[in-house]
Amino acid sequence: MQRYVLTNYDQSSGGTREVYDEFLRLSGAAEPPIWMTSLGHNPTLVRAYWEKTRGCLLEGELPTVFKEMAVFVVSRVNGAQYCSACHAHSALQLDPTLTYHDLVTILDANSTVPLPVSYRTALHFAEKMARDANAVSDDDFEKLQKAGFTESEIKELLSVIDLAMMFNCYTSAMRLPLDPQYKAMLES
Repeated sequence: MQRYVLTNYDQSSGGTREVYDEFLRLSGAAEPPIWMTSLGHNPTLVRAYWEKTRGCLLEGELPTVFKEMAVFVVSRVNGAQYCSACHAHSALQLDPTLTYHDLVTILDANSTVPLPVSYRTALHFAEKMARDANAVSDDDFEKLQKAGFTESEIKELLSVIDLAMMFNCYTSAMRLPLDPQYKAMLES
């Protein structure tokens, strides 16, 4: 059973088209991604998902590539193939020195990916949040502070993790297919 209908640009209503146009302008993409077109039938819903995405990933104090890594880590924990591929693609576009293998092994004890200690601390925090948010302790928050994250940056990190969890649930339940560029990255 197909669980979604895609609303392409030409079929979209005015409100949806405004969201698509903003996405295209900010991302430089040729067309809206499948996650977005799967919501395109409802201008209010596509706008809500887009505004949360824009606010959490494209704006804020934390570097975008780091936020993409955090979404990738959370998505891998949750087995969310669409989000894992999408955010691996984004991270690799933002930092061409990384490989897909680097992202997959980034939290391994023997990882040779050159990351600041603060990033590793935060990515382990994201992994723990994805596994069980109720298990996160005061000590986990203190580790983030000791790694140099401000209160505002910690809240931004939590928002990025929350965004990932939301999209993991949506894209997995809908069984969205991969956009061609994400599929090509996984096949190479």
